Amino acid sequence: MKNTIWELQLKIYKYTILLMILIIICFAIFIPDPLPFILGLIFSTLISMLNFRNLALTMKKAVNMTPRRAQVYASSHYFLRFFITGIVLYISIRAEYLHLFGAVIGLLLIKVVIFATNLFNDTSYFKRIFARKEGK
Repeated sequence: MKNTIWELQLKIYKYTILLMILIIICFAIFIPDPLPFILGLIFSTLISMLNFRNLALTMKKAVNMTPRRAQVYASSHYFLRFFITGIVLYISIRAEYLHLFGAVIGLLLIKVVIFATNLFNDTSYFKRIFARKEGK
C-alpha cells in the first residue's frame, strides 16, 4: 500500500513538473519579459508540491490516531499549509522579481494535475460517452 501511495505522488509530481515546463515555454514565447512570471511559477509550484507532500504525510500519520487527536492534528496542518500559501502570495506581491499571476498559476498547478489525472483515468466514463447508440 505504501508503495502505491508513493508511486501516485511521484506520478502527480512528474505531471506537475511537465505541465510547469510547458507553461514556462509558453510564457517564454508569448510574453515580453517573462522572467518574473517564470520565477513566480517555479517558486509557487515547488511550494505547492511541498504542501502536497505535507498533506500526504499528515494523512498517513492521522490515520493511526484517535479521532479527536487526528482531527486536531489534521486541522493544525491544514492551517499550516494555508499559512504557507498566504506567505507565498505575500512574497509574490512584495517581491518585484516574482509575478503574482505566475505564483497563482503555480499554486493551482498541482490541483489541476490531480483533477486531470482523475478525470482521464476513468476510461469507462469515456466509453459510455462515446459509445454508439444502436437502433432498437
